[in-house]
Amino acid sequence: MNKIAYQKLTIAAIGAALSLGVLRANPAQAVTFNLDWTGQILSYKASGSFSYDETKSYVDGIVRKDDLESFNIAFFDPKGNLLKKFTDDQRTPDFNFNFDTKTGQILQDGLWNAPDGISIGGERNKGLNFWSIPNPGRLTFSDNQLSPHVHLDDWGNEFPDLPRGLFEHLDVAFFTRTTAEILNDPQAGNEIGQRLVASKVPEPSVLLGIGVVGVVSCLTKR
Repeated sequence: MNKIAYQKLTIAAIGAALSLGVLRANPAQAVTFNLDWTGQILSYKASGSFSYDETKSYVDGIVRKDDLESFNIAFFDPKGNLLKKFTDDQRTPDFNFNFDTKTGQILQDGLWNAPDGISIGGERNKGLNFWSIPNPGRLTFSDNQLSPHVHLDDWGNEFPDLPRGLFEHLDVAFFTRTTAEILNDPQAGNEIGQRLVASKVPEPSVLLGIGVVGVVSCLTKR
Protein backbone atom coordinates (compact mmCIF):
# COMPACT_ATOMS: atom_id res chain seq x y z
CA MET A 1 0.00 0.00 0.00
CA ASN A 2 1.49 3.36 -0.97
CA LYS A 3 1.82 6.34 1.38
CA ILE A 4 -1.19 8.31 0.10
CA ALA A 5 -3.50 5.30 0.20
CA TYR A 6 -2.34 4.55 3.77
CA GLN A 7 -3.06 8.10 4.90
CA LYS A 8 -6.54 8.06 3.36
CA LEU A 9 -7.36 4.72 4.99
CA THR A 10 -6.09 5.90 8.38
CA ILE A 11 -8.05 9.16 8.24
CA ALA A 12 -11.20 7.27 7.26
CA ALA A 13 -10.73 4.86 10.16
CA ILE A 14 -10.25 7.73 12.62
CA GLY A 15 -13.36 9.46 11.28
CA ALA A 16 -15.43 6.32 11.74
CA ALA A 17 -14.11 5.83 15.28
CA LEU A 18 -14.84 9.47 16.13
CA SER A 19 -18.41 9.17 14.86
CA LEU A 20 -19.02 6.07 16.96
CA GLY A 21 -17.37 7.66 19.97
CA VAL A 22 -19.54 10.76 19.76
CA LEU A 23 -22.70 8.68 19.49
CA ARG A 24 -21.79 6.53 22.46
CA ALA A 25 -20.09 9.07 24.73
CA ASN A 26 -22.20 12.16 24.13
CA PRO A 27 -25.91 11.39 24.36
CA ALA A 28 -26.53 15.11 25.15
CA GLN A 29 -27.16 14.66 28.85
CA ALA A 30 -25.20 16.34 31.63
CA VAL A 31 -23.33 19.57 31.04
CA THR A 32 -20.60 20.48 33.55
CA PHE A 33 -19.35 23.86 34.75
CA ASN A 34 -16.32 24.68 36.87
CA LEU A 35 -16.62 27.05 39.83
CA ASP A 36 -14.13 29.68 40.94
CA TRP A 37 -14.03 32.46 43.56
CA THR A 38 -11.37 34.55 45.29
CA GLY A 39 -12.00 36.61 48.42
CA GLN A 40 -11.63 40.38 48.24
CA ILE A 41 -9.69 40.92 51.47
CA LEU A 42 -7.41 37.93 52.13
CA SER A 43 -7.77 35.89 48.92
CA TYR A 44 -9.42 32.80 50.35
CA LYS A 45 -10.55 30.65 47.43
CA ALA A 46 -13.39 28.39 46.37
CA SER A 47 -13.13 25.87 43.54
CA GLY A 48 -15.48 23.16 42.34
CA SER A 49 -17.97 22.06 39.70
CA PHE A 50 -21.66 21.38 39.08
CA SER A 51 -23.67 19.59 36.41
CA TYR A 52 -27.26 19.36 35.17
CA ASP A 53 -29.20 17.82 32.29
CA GLU A 54 -28.99 20.26 29.40
CA THR A 55 -31.73 18.43 27.45
CA LYS A 56 -34.38 19.57 29.94
CA SER A 57 -36.16 22.92 30.03
CA TYR A 58 -36.09 25.02 33.20
CA VAL A 59 -38.50 27.68 34.46
CA ASP A 60 -37.16 31.07 33.31
CA GLY A 61 -33.99 29.23 32.24
CA ILE A 62 -32.83 28.93 35.86
CA VAL A 63 -31.23 25.72 37.14
CA ARG A 64 -31.92 25.37 40.85
CA LYS A 65 -31.04 22.98 43.69
CA ASP A 66 -33.38 20.17 42.69
CA ASP A 67 -32.24 20.35 39.06
CA LEU A 68 -28.59 19.60 39.82
CA GLU A 69 -27.05 16.23 39.06
CA SER A 70 -23.90 17.04 41.03
CA PHE A 71 -22.37 19.91 42.99
CA ASN A 72 -18.86 19.75 44.45
CA ILE A 73 -17.04 22.59 46.15
CA ALA A 74 -13.75 23.02 48.05
CA PHE A 75 -12.42 25.97 50.05
CA PHE A 76 -8.78 27.02 50.45
CA ASP A 77 -6.99 29.35 52.85
CA PRO A 78 -4.91 32.37 51.65
CA LYS A 79 -1.85 30.12 51.28
CA GLY A 80 -3.69 27.67 49.05
CA ASN A 81 -4.11 24.94 51.67
CA LEU A 82 -7.32 22.92 51.45
CA LEU A 83 -9.72 23.71 54.27
CA LYS A 84 -12.62 21.46 53.41
CA LYS A 85 -14.34 19.93 50.40
CA PHE A 86 -17.98 18.96 49.91
CA THR A 87 -19.20 16.29 47.48
CA ASP A 88 -22.83 16.35 46.26
CA ASP A 89 -23.26 19.48 48.34
CA GLN A 90 -26.80 19.94 47.00
CA ARG A 91 -27.88 17.43 49.67
CA THR A 92 -26.67 19.67 52.51
CA PRO A 93 -29.35 21.42 54.62
CA ASP A 94 -29.81 25.12 53.71
CA PHE A 95 -28.05 24.60 50.35
CA ASN A 96 -29.18 27.18 47.79
CA PHE A 97 -27.90 27.58 44.23
CA ASN A 98 -29.43 29.23 41.16
CA PHE A 99 -27.77 29.29 37.74
CA ASP A 100 -29.07 31.31 34.79
CA THR A 101 -28.54 29.18 31.68
CA LYS A 102 -29.26 32.18 29.41
CA THR A 103 -26.51 34.40 30.80
CA GLY A 104 -24.17 31.75 32.21
CA GLN A 105 -24.16 33.55 35.58
CA ILE A 106 -24.74 32.31 39.12
CA LEU A 107 -27.38 34.35 40.94
CA GLN A 108 -25.92 35.74 44.17
CA ASP A 109 -27.26 39.27 44.69
CA GLY A 110 -30.05 38.28 47.07
CA LEU A 111 -30.38 36.87 50.56
CA TRP A 112 -28.82 33.43 51.09
CA ASN A 113 -32.17 31.57 50.94
CA ALA A 114 -33.81 33.66 48.19
CA PRO A 115 -34.30 32.64 44.53
CA ASP A 116 -31.45 35.02 43.61
CA GLY A 117 -29.17 34.12 46.52
CA ILE A 118 -26.60 31.44 47.33
CA SER A 119 -25.67 29.21 50.26
CA ILE A 120 -23.13 26.43 49.61
CA GLY A 121 -20.60 24.36 51.52
CA GLY A 122 -21.43 23.36 55.08
CA GLU A 123 -24.67 23.85 56.95
CA ARG A 124 -25.37 27.41 58.09
CA ASN A 125 -24.57 28.15 61.74
CA LYS A 126 -22.61 24.88 61.90
CA GLY A 127 -20.00 24.56 59.16
CA LEU A 128 -17.78 26.28 56.60
CA ASN A 129 -20.39 28.15 54.58
CA PHE A 130 -20.39 30.52 51.58
CA TRP A 131 -23.49 32.74 51.44
CA SER A 132 -24.91 35.95 50.01
CA ILE A 133 -26.71 39.03 51.34
CA PRO A 134 -27.90 42.20 49.53
CA ASN A 135 -27.32 44.77 52.28
CA PRO A 136 -24.48 44.94 54.83
CA GLY A 137 -26.29 47.41 57.08
CA ARG A 138 -24.85 50.51 58.70
CA LEU A 139 -22.21 48.54 60.58
CA THR A 140 -20.03 48.53 57.47
CA PHE A 141 -21.03 51.67 55.55
CA SER A 142 -22.52 54.98 56.63
CA ASP A 143 -25.00 55.07 53.74
CA ASN A 144 -27.95 52.70 53.49
CA GLN A 145 -27.50 51.68 49.86
CA LEU A 146 -27.76 48.07 48.79
CA SER A 147 -24.35 46.44 48.47
CA PRO A 148 -24.80 42.81 47.41
CA HIS A 149 -21.93 40.60 48.51
CA VAL A 150 -20.90 37.12 49.63
CA HIS A 151 -19.24 35.85 52.80
CA LEU A 152 -17.11 32.84 53.62
CA ASP A 153 -17.85 31.98 57.25
CA ASP A 154 -16.50 29.43 59.69
CA TRP A 155 -19.75 29.08 61.64
CA GLY A 156 -18.54 26.11 63.70
CA ASN A 157 -15.15 27.67 64.52
CA GLU A 158 -13.40 24.68 62.94
CA PHE A 159 -10.43 26.87 62.00
CA PRO A 160 -9.86 29.24 64.96
CA ASP A 161 -6.28 30.06 63.94
CA LEU A 162 -7.10 31.29 60.44
CA PRO A 163 -7.00 35.06 59.76
CA ARG A 164 -10.31 36.92 59.47
CA GLY A 165 -10.81 39.26 56.53
CA LEU A 166 -13.63 41.41 57.90
CA PHE A 167 -15.17 41.18 61.37
CA GLU A 168 -15.91 37.49 62.04
CA HIS A 169 -15.90 36.52 58.34
CA LEU A 170 -12.96 34.60 56.89
CA ASP A 171 -13.39 36.61 53.70
CA VAL A 172 -15.93 38.64 51.75
CA ALA A 173 -16.50 40.02 48.25
CA PHE A 174 -18.58 43.14 47.62
CA PHE A 175 -19.80 43.51 44.04
CA THR A 176 -20.26 47.30 44.17
CA ARG A 177 -17.72 48.40 46.80
CA THR A 178 -13.96 48.74 46.57
CA THR A 179 -11.58 47.20 49.07
CA ALA A 180 -10.65 50.71 50.20
CA GLU A 181 -14.29 51.46 51.02
CA ILE A 182 -14.77 48.21 52.90
CA LEU A 183 -11.68 48.62 55.09
CA ASN A 184 -11.99 52.40 55.32
CA ASP A 185 -8.40 52.58 54.14
CA PRO A 186 -7.47 54.63 51.03
CA GLN A 187 -4.33 52.49 50.61
CA ALA A 188 -6.30 49.24 50.36
CA GLY A 189 -7.03 49.59 46.64
CA ASN A 190 -9.99 50.12 44.32
CA GLU A 191 -10.65 46.50 43.36
CA ILE A 192 -14.25 45.29 43.30
CA GLY A 193 -15.01 41.89 44.81
CA GLN A 194 -15.35 38.85 42.55
CA ARG A 195 -18.56 36.87 42.20
CA LEU A 196 -18.57 33.08 42.20
CA VAL A 197 -17.92 32.39 38.50
CA ALA A 198 -19.05 29.44 36.36
CA SER A 199 -17.14 28.34 33.27
CA LYS A 200 -18.33 25.56 30.98
CA VAL A 201 -16.19 22.44 30.71
CA PRO A 202 -15.62 21.36 27.07
CA GLU A 203 -17.52 18.20 26.15
CA PRO A 204 -15.46 15.00 25.63
CA SER A 205 -16.42 14.87 21.96
CA VAL A 206 -14.93 18.34 21.42
CA LEU A 207 -11.66 17.34 23.07
CA LEU A 208 -11.63 14.10 21.08
CA GLY A 209 -12.15 16.04 17.88
CA ILE A 210 -9.22 18.33 18.67
CA GLY A 211 -7.03 15.29 19.23
CA VAL A 212 -8.09 13.73 15.94
CA VAL A 213 -7.26 16.93 14.07
CA GLY A 214 -3.76 16.75 15.52
CA VAL A 215 -3.34 13.11 14.48
CA VAL A 216 -4.57 13.82 10.95
CA SER A 217 -2.20 16.78 10.71
CA CYS A 218 0.76 14.59 11.68
CA LEU A 219 -0.23 11.91 9.17
CA THR A 220 -0.57 14.49 6.42
CA LYS A 221 2.88 15.91 7.13
CA ARG A 222 4.34 12.41 6.98
